[in-house]
Parts: sequence; structure tokens; C-alpha cells
Amino acid sequence: MPDISFWNKCNSKCVMCTNMASFSSQDSSQYGLKRQIRKMESYLKGESVYFKNADKSDFLSLTGGEPTLHPDFFQLLAYFRRRLAGTPIRLLTNGRTLADTGFTAKLLKTAGPPFCFIIPLHGSGPSLHDKVAGVKGCFMQTMKGLENLFSMAGGRDIEIRVVLHKLNAVALPDILKLLLKKFPRTSRYRVVVIHYEIEGESERNHPLLALRFKNSVRAVRACVRLLPKFAHLELYHFPLCVLPPSLRALARVTLPRADRIYPPSKCGRCALKAKCLGLMRAYHKKFGASELKTI
Repeated sequence: MPDISFWNKCNSKCVMCTNMASFSSQDSSQYGLKRQIRKMESYLKGESVYFKNADKSDFLSLTGGEPTLHPDFFQLLAYFRRRLAGTPIRLLTNGRTLADTGFTAKLLKTAGPPFCFIIPLHGSGPSLHDKVAGVKGCFMQTMKGLENLFSMAGGRDIEIRVVLHKLNAVALPDILKLLLKKFPRTSRYRVVVIHYEIEGESERNHPLLALRFKNSVRAVRACVRLLPKFAHLELYHFPLCVLPPSLRALARVTLPRADRIYPPSKCGRCALKAKCLGLMRAYHKKFGASELKTI
């Protein structure tokens, strides 16, 4: 199932957002209830109406903007659940609306299983998280939203993402310590540490965010004693060769093949190529391939 742009408005202004600022200024009627339903029905008939992950069949991702701000959020979510019964649905949300206990309860009832909440955490406290998200007070809302989920979600999946860039890479140990303190039953959720993607606002803010793999890997290695405390922890967007052997089993390949490149001089004879992400094309354009090595 594809990634669906559920809504184009957002209540945060994340500096590393992969959407352009112009995305939120589009006519929102194209994301309205009737158009979304018509588009999905066309897709189910075999028409090519979605672009990202349209060839996937194992899940449906609802993205934004902030999906939960859609004026017909519950009605549209109920449609997807009814029309795609049994299909895992993933909701990418900043978690702020989930601070409302009533909203969260209604969402859980409407979503039904199988369902996964994916929520980013940018820092271990308001100062850094709010700076990255661009809105004062959003750290407290996101944390309250997570607390509501953990107390109410039952068997629903919860994924907490930490997107690393220059502003927050050194804070990774503190972020993981916060999670262990607030949510010590780590078997109930998954942590994903991601090297940031360079597109949209992230590319526009490149001077502020620019982070090489050597620095993001250094941040991960600083957590070597914390990582085993999490029952489920994964690394996204890291080439295997930049990671020490002890961490390579945590790496996942999640980006479409069109977004990746394998420089022949580094990857051509590499024994790990078949299981490796390679390089993000945008990263290669900005930083080159000098950090890669042939295994």
C-alpha cells in the first residue's frame, strides 16, 4: 500500500521537514474526504494514482502535514480501516493532538488493529525539542500524547523516532535515557534512530542541519551501553560500512531504490552490498562518498 498525504497542514514547523514550505500553502481541497476516497478507490482498481511505495502491499502509511488536523480525520480514518480491513495502517504524527485524552480514545476506537503510531522526539526536554519543531510548548504536548498512548493503546504498535542532524545528534544519549525513565517497559514500543534526509525544508536549512555519517555514528556509539536496554531498536539510512560490525544488525533498508545510490568505486565489490542501503542520493550530492569503504 502507498504512502498517502493525508493532509497538508501542520501545527509544527520542523526544521528538518522533508516537505517544502509551499506544501502547506496548497489548496487543501485536494486532500478532502471525497477526493481521498475517490483516489483510494481508483488505486484499488489498479490505477497509478500514488507515487511513493505504491508497489508495497504490507502496510498503508498516512502522512502529512499533520494527519490528525484533517477536518474529517475520523471519518476518513474509518473509511480506510473499513476498506482495508486487516491491512496494517501506520499514522505518522507529531503526537501533539494526542495530548487530548478524549481525542486519543476516539482515535484508538476508530483505528482498530493492526495499527502503528509513529511519533518523533527531537530532544530530551522542551528547549531542544521545541527549537527543532519550531513551536514553543510542543514537547510537553508530545510527551503527554505518548503517555496517553501507553496508558490506553493496548496492543497497538508505537514507534518513537529520533531524526539525527547537527542540532540534536549529541543529545541522543539523553533522549534514550528519557525514554528509559518515562517508558521503562521497552517491549511495548520500538525506537528508530534515523540519519536525516536532505529534501524539502531540510535541504533549505542545510547549513543549520548538515551532519556527516561520521558524526551521527559517533552519536550512536556514545549510546552503546543504552542500546541493549531497548527490546526493539533500529537504525535507518546508515550505510553498513560506516557502522561498526556490532551495530550493523540494527540497520534497515527502508528507502525506495530510486532514492539510493551505490558508488561503484566503493560499493562495486563490497560483500555487504546486497543487504545495504548504499548512500542516499541527496547525501551523495552534498557530501560525496569518501566516508564509504569496501567490506
